[in-house]
Amino acid sequence: MVREDFPSWRSQVERVGGCVRPVRVAGSAAAADSASGEVLAAFSSRDAPDGVVLVACGDRRASVCPACSERYRRDLWHLVASGMRGRDGASADDAVPGTVGAHPKLFVTLTAPSFGPVHTARGGACRPRRSGARCVHGRPVGCDLVHEADHRVVGTPICPECWDYAGATLWNAHVGELWRRTRIAVGRALAPAASAALGRRVTVREVDRLLRVSYVKVAEYQRRGLVHLHAVVRLDGVDADDRGAVVAPPAWATPALLADAVRSAASLVSFPLPSPDGQLRSCEWGPQADVRDVTATGEDDPARIAAYLAKYATKTAADSAPAALAHRLRRLDLPGLVAKVGPHLARMAATAWALGGRRDLAHLGLRRWAHTLGYRGHLATKSRRFSTTMAALRNLRRTWRARQRVEQGGADPWAQAATGDAVLLGQWSYAGSGYTGLADADLAAGITADLEHARQEYRELIAREAALAREL
Repeated sequence: MVREDFPSWRSQVERVGGCVRPVRVAGSAAAADSASGEVLAAFSSRDAPDGVVLVACGDRRASVCPACSERYRRDLWHLVASGMRGRDGASADDAVPGTVGAHPKLFVTLTAPSFGPVHTARGGACRPRRSGARCVHGRPVGCDLVHEADHRVVGTPICPECWDYAGATLWNAHVGELWRRTRIAVGRALAPAASAALGRRVTVREVDRLLRVSYVKVAEYQRRGLVHLHAVVRLDGVDADDRGAVVAPPAWATPALLADAVRSAASLVSFPLPSPDGQLRSCEWGPQADVRDVTATGEDDPARIAAYLAKYATKTAADSAPAALAHRLRRLDLPGLVAKVGPHLARMAATAWALGGRRDLAHLGLRRWAHTLGYRGHLATKSRRFSTTMAALRNLRRTWRARQRVEQGGADPWAQAATGDAVLLGQWSYAGSGYTGLADADLAAGITADLEHARQEYRELIAREAALAREL
């Protein structure tokens, strides 16, 4: 049965971009002239379908809300790309000088160390062992099978009893601190590199007055449940008169100099982890570190790298079973987790839950992060001056849409409020999440599919026009 107010309801669904679980709010708003205070327009949710207004949930995870995660992915793409090639923004917060395209830039991947052998998909035998040796638990230490890349056994331990679940969970919990110390170590490692380049002794304090390391990083979950980091690291100069400006570094600050500093820092940074079971562990990066110069365009162009990072920022710890580890666990249902995400990831979540109950580890709050397997950081972060901000991009999108409404329909008080010509006053309260019934949810799913189909057709049209332009 189709709703009688379907046109206005559909307009709300399209306005939130097809969000699968929008937030329902009730209340009223008014647009007033910023100079005289005259009320130009008023709105009440009582006049809207179901007496509420729909607001997009804004979840970045594709397994939770594909529509909102797609918007987040595109915003992050602009953020990364603008930090690599510059961006002429409409405001100071959005502007990034185009000269950053020539600054030394690296694409860095830092992985976790080994906490025990796991099954792999290498194209040949998984872990061939001729000796036939077995571990202390009586299991073979190797595997002679050939696994497909998407097989559920890939990433799981050869012997779960030998695998260090406590160490892996604690490592996840300290990745943020490990990155912070690595960033500091990169700045310190630049001093001897600068001394060699200049032929004189350069102190760390002097380097801080000459160079600034900017970055954007994204955390990605590996199949074994550990995170690794992908980062774009850029080397900028420092303007003594305006330290907030983004300027070119000195000529001797080359990509090779920055790469040597990053490799040195990644190999040297280490600090002890807590020892809940008496076993001594250290937090350090794994041996598989990749540092690639992406200063010049080509195969590693900014658009490709930005798309690569933005894609991983929308992932979760277990995309194969999004409902299981998409939200914080209120209680530990180990059999249920095993059925949904498999025994390995379920045991990592259970380990985080168990460690979170210890008084000596209370400062880590691991029970709050059991669904992320102990990882406590953001999936995407950046330094302050790497590029624009997500807030600036959202404000620009809001202002652009308001101006479009003004151009298409003339004077619009709500658009004037968005552009700063009017003041917006409102009072809203939470009324619920999701659609009010299964029928509405089914209708919204159809609208979302139509919107995605239209976006795909538009992307294909742009690609065809670009290919035609290259041919001409």
